[in-house]
Amino acid sequence: LEHIHDPSHAGSAARAGVNLQGLIKIASELLVLPMLPIGQATLPLLLVLALLRLCPSAGYAPPSATSAASSSLKERLEEDRKYWEIAATHNNPQARPLPPSLLDAVQTNTHPADENQSTLGKGVFITADWRRAWYTYQSPPEDRTLVDPLTGAAEYEITEDMIEGTVPDDLIGQMYRNGPGKFGVGEERVQHVLDSDGLVISVDFGKPDATNNNKRTMTFRSRFVETEGFKTERDANAFVYRGTFGTAPRAFFDKTTGDGLNADPKEVSLLSRVASNAFKTKIKNTANTQVIAFGGKLLALFEAGLPHELDPVTLETIGENDMGGTLGCSSKLPARMSVDVPEEFQPDFIGGSAHTAHPKVCCKTGNLVGWSWCQVVDDKSLEVTFTEWSSDGFSSVASTTQRIAGCELAPHDMCVTENCIMLKVNALKMNTAEFLSGIKGPAASLGMDGRAPVKVHIFPRPTAENQFEPYSVDVPACFSIHFSHGYEDKETGHLVSFFSGWPPSDSKDFLGAWGGFAPQSEKISPTFIWRLEIDPKTKKCIDLDIAPGASNACAEHPLVHPPFSTSPAKYMYAVGSNNCGDSTAPCGYVRLCVEDGKKEKLPIGEYNSEIDAYWFGTRYFAGEPLIVPKNKNDDDTCPTEYKEREAYLLGMVQDAVKDRSFVAVFDLERDLQEGPVAKLYLKSAVPHGLHGCFTSDDGCSSVFC
Repeated sequence: LEHIHDPSHAGSAARAGVNLQGLIKIASELLVLPMLPIGQATLPLLLVLALLRLCPSAGYAPPSATSAASSSLKERLEEDRKYWEIAATHNNPQARPLPPSLLDAVQTNTHPADENQSTLGKGVFITADWRRAWYTYQSPPEDRTLVDPLTGAAEYEITEDMIEGTVPDDLIGQMYRNGPGKFGVGEERVQHVLDSDGLVISVDFGKPDATNNNKRTMTFRSRFVETEGFKTERDANAFVYRGTFGTAPRAFFDKTTGDGLNADPKEVSLLSRVASNAFKTKIKNTANTQVIAFGGKLLALFEAGLPHELDPVTLETIGENDMGGTLGCSSKLPARMSVDVPEEFQPDFIGGSAHTAHPKVCCKTGNLVGWSWCQVVDDKSLEVTFTEWSSDGFSSVASTTQRIAGCELAPHDMCVTENCIMLKVNALKMNTAEFLSGIKGPAASLGMDGRAPVKVHIFPRPTAENQFEPYSVDVPACFSIHFSHGYEDKETGHLVSFFSGWPPSDSKDFLGAWGGFAPQSEKISPTFIWRLEIDPKTKKCIDLDIAPGASNACAEHPLVHPPFSTSPAKYMYAVGSNNCGDSTAPCGYVRLCVEDGKKEKLPIGEYNSEIDAYWFGTRYFAGEPLIVPKNKNDDDTCPTEYKEREAYLLGMVQDAVKDRSFVAVFDLERDLQEGPVAKLYLKSAVPHGLHGCFTSDDGCSSVFC
């Protein structure tokens, strides 16, 4: 079994071999099954499935290389024609015909002439444009050699003719961003966009050259994160590993090939999934979620595996990084048994560790605060180790290990205050049999209860002066995604936090609506900004509601000015989809007054005109923002709200008409609705991404989402 499924043998004649060691390994895997939360009647089935994996796959031939992109605008328009429609949304679940102005825009490949800030922000977007935002990263038709198709490598100067407006002189440093970039292997697209290989890009904002009329050099670079899984599948020209969200190898008898990386994925039959993936527990680390600069290192993060270190200039992958020796093995599943089982009798696929994709930098200490995790499979709990690192040599400052009972999935994000760490555990349950049998990927094997109460677990930070006994608080139903900030209220002593999340719903599917070709807004609940208040003395939830000033703002990836991340920040920034309470694609940015904004709730569908927002247009899509502080202001006579606005907002935006992306720069001392002060256009489109960072001190630290 080990011989057959060793990734280094993928696609070779060696895959046809069967040896005694393989049978012994299957027996060792079966030893652990009675301890897992599955029905006893399932055990014989799983044994059969394990034996199916021994079937030879001689005769398998990997598909051919990826086909070339469309070479002309005419071909592109013809390809998109069947998706010329106003996309379906949560509140309008049926796609609608394009009105004359939008139809004319797509036919002529232009932006609608009648759009302005008063008509935008209602959640209207075009399905064809949204699909193109999730095309694999590649060279544009007019410059076939711009991007290396094997590595994703590109490098060029962003010249003056590519910049609209003026880049502020004090915006100096490197912007990095990570996200799905390579959407499959050979001709076959991933089943879920979040299973795609990571693409890291950088934009270097060079210093003005005083000897050359203050000329600045802006440089763009890109590269795929070349994990071991990435290289193995690239060499095999086929899927070898299971993905977190359902992508998986096909069985030897399944000769189906895809129609290209930018075509709809072809479904894998149940028999093919089972025969090829039963008992294959190693999940591919795509390193596609976050990138941070800290302690002189640049790390690409993925929450179900170890970080990957990158060269901060070339973006070449150096290899896995164990965060200064604080993390465990990456080649094994992040799971272990609570009982003492002799090592020789333990299945060798467990015993690994994974690190969150969302560490935080404490604005008070400068420490990086993160956590690694390991599932304790036989008692349905999660073991977490919180660690704080110094930027001086990336050295560990302090660490503590805790256990979270009843937690079957590591939380995606956390909230850090001056003394506490808060983890909100959503109502999810794992169907272990579906995962082990190969029927579903790990994420799809999670059942979600959108109306069940949830728990918030509060722990002392490893460096907190006053250590306390961890405790949990019951919170009404609400699915949390990303925290913006949190603080310990000086007057009440309460813990207050803000996060993006979904309201109570009947949804049973965890992120399934992000599957297929692109996220499907009609299946996704509107993402709102929430305020949570907890009383540590009574250990009760005092309040959970839509944040003040955020009524009907469908927004994600919330952030505050970094120095205010553990304070009552007046302003929050987020990528905006609309201000009328619908679930739609993101196309702008919003500034929310979450401390003193209005608390009245508007009827769903009514536009909140009091929110400061900027909408790029129907045919643009905006990515997660970064808040970059301006030069530090030590003038105590300056009002707090002015200091809080002393920053820039940077965001990646895709222009569907030009089929190119640009970096938008907003000066936050101006209202967002005034628009960006600069746009730095790139030479190609960059796929819709996730998280990133900005560093201006040679990577010692950074601000990130």
